[in-house]
Amino acid sequence: MKKLFLIFMIIPVMGCQTNQKPDKETVLKIINDDLNFPRTIDYEIFCSDPAHAKKLLNLKLDTTGMVTIQKTQKLKDIGSPLISFTEAAQPYLIQPTEKQRKLDIQKVKIAEETIDNIKLGNRSESNGKTSIPVTYTVTCTNITPFSALMKRDFFKPINRSAALLFTDGKWKLIKP
Repeated sequence: MKKLFLIFMIIPVMGCQTNQKPDKETVLKIINDDLNFPRTIDYEIFCSDPAHAKKLLNLKLDTTGMVTIQKTQKLKDIGSPLISFTEAAQPYLIQPTEKQRKLDIQKVKIAEETIDNIKLGNRSESNGKTSIPVTYTVTCTNITPFSALMKRDFFKPINRSAALLFTDGKWKLIKP
């Protein structure tokens, strides 16, 4: 009877160590941890650079009320910031470091990337290792007016793929 009891105690413990196909929530956690999702996409604006001021003017971020741009500059003002941010832009500004502050660099939020629509492929084994192909979609949320600074279409999701490898009793993400 004692042997039967031990068998029923050991089998569930060994079952926890198997390489069963993980569920989507587990895969989402693995991807988020390994690839640092959700993450913020940002952009550096050099406030004293005339080229950045021109780019903001061309994108009409001054007329949307996000920035004010000093269009002319006197000789004594050379090197001082041409670009300043309005109250409407404050929620999209990222606190600058001391070095960025000295160089008149302001980072702005563009969007936030998150993982969505995870699909697990068929499990395969080779050389005693189990792997599962994974496809997932990267979507952007909280898209800001500053997204015009980048040439990417933030409303279009991006499909990515990776693989999960079962080693040392747990699943690990293998980046492509």
